[in-house]
Amino acid sequence: MVSYATNTENQRSPMLYRIVRSQMPKNLKVSLVFLLVLFPVNILHAVSLKTLSLNFTRELTENGSTERITGTLHYEVKASRVVVEVSKPVKQIMIVKDKVLEIYYPNQKQAFRFISEGRIPLPFVESIIQSTQAEYGLTAIGYSLDKHDVIDKVLYTYWNPPEKAKDTLGVVILGMHDDRLISAEIKNPSGSIIGRSRYQNHKKIGINYIPMTVISSTYGGKSEVLQNEQIVYSDPQVNAETRNPLLNFTIPKSVEVKEIKW
Repeated sequence: MVSYATNTENQRSPMLYRIVRSQMPKNLKVSLVFLLVLFPVNILHAVSLKTLSLNFTRELTENGSTERITGTLHYEVKASRVVVEVSKPVKQIMIVKDKVLEIYYPNQKQAFRFISEGRIPLPFVESIIQSTQAEYGLTAIGYSLDKHDVIDKVLYTYWNPPEKAKDTLGVVILGMHDDRLISAEIKNPSGSIIGRSRYQNHKKIGINYIPMTVISSTYGGKSEVLQNEQIVYSDPQVNAETRNPLLNFTIPKSVEVKEIKW
């Protein structure tokens, strides 16, 4: 997923990543799934979602090595709460709500609570929500439509960042085909591409087409690829009659929680 975060968020997230890794034993040092998504958008009220569950597999290739993470996410719309259950490579449960991220390792009986100065993005779910909006949620954060073009039946829209953020954010280009978001491209203020995402294998869930595969690349200052990522979703469950118990999960009181502010 391409990140549209502000400079402050981009600085905090790597910092949190380093803190998490430094606080954990060596055998627990794995990449955190939630760090992939940094773009804070409003919850999509137009979609009749109450709860959403998805299995996922995420592969991240960076510096010549590939890391694979599998698990299930559960999302409760009204509470804006996400619970991610990672099954591999290390079992962990992450709970994200507002400014708090909790990580629990059931096998090791270890837990961490990160309290942020600002809202913590919802892991994975935001990419799903954004893809259901024609404007990808850009208007919610002050972007404005500049122009559009049609090439080979694909509608490309060009979005300018808000005036107050033009020193840190660049143009965003979205590609739409048959009411499906199929591509997103973000540039920095100087016009260089810093991220691309492709959305594939859409599945109609309710009134929206949800991409089951998201392939992304991020680029450095010389247009070199810094990392490639692929997320594959499967077995979507929407508004299940029986509420998934993980949506109510809390860290056991018997486990000491290490609290970190960032």
